[in-house]
Amino acid sequence: KLINCLIHFYKRSKKSMEMNFNILFGYEGLRIQVQAIIETKQTAFLSMHLDQETKRVYVMADSESIKKVRESNALIEIEQILKTTFEEGKKLNLYDQKYEAKSACTRSLHSCHDPKHRHELSWEKDPHGWLKHENPTVIEKLPTEILQRIFGSLELSDLRSVILVSKQWNAVASKPALWKEFDLPAKCCEKNNYVKFFEGSLSSNLQNVVLANNFDFQFDDLHFESLLHLELSFLEVGNIDLSNVSDEYVAKLVNNCKECVIDQWSANDSDNSLDEKKIESILSQMGSKTRLESFELSSYNHGNKFDLSFVPSNIMATAFNNLESLKLQSVNLETSQWKAIFATMVVYSKVKHLYLEFLDHATVDVKMLDSVLCNLTGLNFNGTMLKVEQLRHLVESLDKSCNLQTFRLEGDLTNIPTKLLTRVLNQIEDVNLSYSVIDADQLTEIFKLIIDGATNIKWLNLYDVREGVKDVDPKVLAMAANKLQSFHFGNSSDLSEDQTVEMFKEMSKGTNLKCLGPLGDVLAVNRLEHIGTVDPETLARAIHNLESVWLDFGSSRLTSAQYTAIFKRFGMQGKLQIV
Repeated sequence: KLINCLIHFYKRSKKSMEMNFNILFGYEGLRIQVQAIIETKQTAFLSMHLDQETKRVYVMADSESIKKVRESNALIEIEQILKTTFEEGKKLNLYDQKYEAKSACTRSLHSCHDPKHRHELSWEKDPHGWLKHENPTVIEKLPTEILQRIFGSLELSDLRSVILVSKQWNAVASKPALWKEFDLPAKCCEKNNYVKFFEGSLSSNLQNVVLANNFDFQFDDLHFESLLHLELSFLEVGNIDLSNVSDEYVAKLVNNCKECVIDQWSANDSDNSLDEKKIESILSQMGSKTRLESFELSSYNHGNKFDLSFVPSNIMATAFNNLESLKLQSVNLETSQWKAIFATMVVYSKVKHLYLEFLDHATVDVKMLDSVLCNLTGLNFNGTMLKVEQLRHLVESLDKSCNLQTFRLEGDLTNIPTKLLTRVLNQIEDVNLSYSVIDADQLTEIFKLIIDGATNIKWLNLYDVREGVKDVDPKVLAMAANKLQSFHFGNSSDLSEDQTVEMFKEMSKGTNLKCLGPLGDVLAVNRLEHIGTVDPETLARAIHNLESVWLDFGSSRLTSAQYTAIFKRFGMQGKLQIV
């Protein structure tokens, strides 16, 4: 702000100066003119002058102004800004023009006792009077990596201030990783605010955009141009009218981000954001040039699939195999399209994570997956209830070749031989069998391998597999659960009383568990049906061996003695970090 004021004031002052071509040019010439303004017209004045030859920056000001500026340390800040803003800034030398109070004089009857003007030119050059600190501060010495770690702990509102401090801080604080939570501000749903936001420099740090029906204006190409220069981390296109946006612009925006989700909410094509031409344009560009790593097509219209049958098989196959992660939820594809996708995947594919969710099992030929399973690290059939013969074939194929790290399966697993099922699942780190049917013998075999350390499983989700879980021996379940990093056993009533007591007893001795329930969706301890039967001290030790715990006070089954024991241990040594 001060620099802008100086420039503005200099321009106004320059116009008011009477130019005398007989005076000296450069610093000396400017000094004579400034001295006339200050001492003759008694006008406060503050300016900076750059000597092009010496690269010295001089400050010219009246005595009162320079005194105030020096007291505020403004010149130190100005020098730092100059040296970090311009490419040649480090070569600039800012020289101090001091105003030194004259020593008291004891002589009488001479001119030094005459009344002084309020404003005098303080222009004496002081080559040794550097305004910049001779030694950089500790914060200035910090490596970029450390600064980035510090800035990563700041709120977005603080980051907005950090990028204004210096060129160095701006470079570090502008890294996309620090702005990953930076969404399009809610006020931008109004047209005027949207336009103003993209006129500012802060918009260049935007990472996440959700285009839905909460905007009070209809998007066109001009609005999309503001988004096209960005390299977004995440884009979601929901229920919004994009009919006035060209197919080319929509395709460019989608393919210029790292992750994109396209949702369909209506069975009527006219009510959805993307028509057939726009979807085909997106996929066509995706097959040739894209920044996309993750792409999702989902339908949330109950009973109606996201129809993609109009897309040519070769375009779809090339596009999908140019991604690392592909999620198809409630979509409708022709058999020829599925065959083209998997045939291309055999020859060339970047796909590592494949999500085939809420699909009709009749449209999913798992045999087509046989030749590509070895290339996948993640496979998810959430909501796709495969038939018994499909499940059996899939597990047998994985037994031959499996590099999966995450695997979600739904269906009746009881007809799969126990040894075959456990042999496959125990190769995988993250196993999710939610809503599946699995018997106690199969679970017991899995748990025993976990106890023996003969497994890769770290995260196990058995949500709504209640009958199988309840029939497992309490000690076996307790020992296995505490060997895992995450164990989701389902609803509050899915463990028996003996299982609940044994699990927390084992946990109190030490555990690998970081929390109860899946990571990111912690289960409330107080809601467990039999939690009140656990010894208070045992429960307290168990909870403080976790890293994260959720404690409710409403509708709680914990006793006051249990709450007291838990809270008494706060401050003692333990692993608990988040409550």
